[in-house]
Amino acid sequence: MIIWDYKNKRCKSKFEAHANCIMAMIMLQNGNLCTADADEIIIIWDWKKLLELYIFRGHEKYVKCLCELDNKYLLTGSEDNTIGIWEEKSQNYENIKYLEGHEFPVRTLCQIKDNYFDSGSFDNKIKIWDINTYECVQTLEGHQSNVICIIKDSDNILISSSNDKTIKIWQNKAI
Repeated sequence: MIIWDYKNKRCKSKFEAHANCIMAMIMLQNGNLCTADADEIIIIWDWKKLLELYIFRGHEKYVKCLCELDNKYLLTGSEDNTIGIWEEKSQNYENIKYLEGHEFPVRTLCQIKDNYFDSGSFDNKIKIWDINTYECVQTLEGHQSNVICIIKDSDNILISSSNDKTIKIWQNKAI
């Protein structure tokens, strides 16, 4: 990992973050950095002090995406077609559950509101999940290729992009 002084265009510090390529990265609400690599390793960092706070693993293939739900849960989407739900407990993160439902790798995750999040996959589908029941409450179909990215606006409208060269706008009244 390299920390850059972007104003002066100089490297401030440099250290080995992962042994393999970093597949996903997010800034957590508490200011820490979360990264995942192709060796299925997830690391939570105090990036200002260049310290590894937590190192954990659990997926059978590499993690392609990360999402934090209201500073309570960390979600991981993997090449193993599952979504990991993790909770910080006693100096580490524990896996609560692996959600199954996609037929191909999970590529993107996004919190919709309160207890709901969605996942986009290489199976061309978007699934909406209830974090309390661990159930898929809705499947959105319409893309003809891999779902690459999902975002939401303030009115809970989902916007997805795909390798089929389309952007779809989904108005969800179910949740």
